[in-house]
Amino acid sequence: MKIKKGIELRNVCGENVLIAQGIENLDMSHLIVLNESAALVFRAVSGMDAFTADDVVRILTDEYDVTPESARADAVRLIDEWQRQQVADE
Repeated sequence: MKIKKGIELRNVCGENVLIAQGIENLDMSHLIVLNESAALVFRAVSGMDAFTADDVVRILTDEYDVTPESARADAVRLIDEWQRQQVADE
C-alpha cells in the first residue's frame, strides 16, 4: 500500500484535511477530514515507499494504549477507507 502521489495533509481551521494536489487529483465533490490518530498514521506512512496493516498497527500501538487486536481492526478500516477514497493504492 502507498499514499497516492499528490495527497497532502494540511491543518485547516484546526481540522486535519487531506488536500489533493495536481489536476489528476482534482475532485472538489468531497473533503476528507482525519481525526488525530488517522492524521498520525498518515504522517508516518506518507514518507514510506510502501506500508502494510502491520505498519499501521505498530504506529498505533507505539503511540496509544491500545491492544494489537484493536489496532489491527482500526488499521484495516482505515486502509479500506483510504482505498475507497483513493488516498492510497496498492
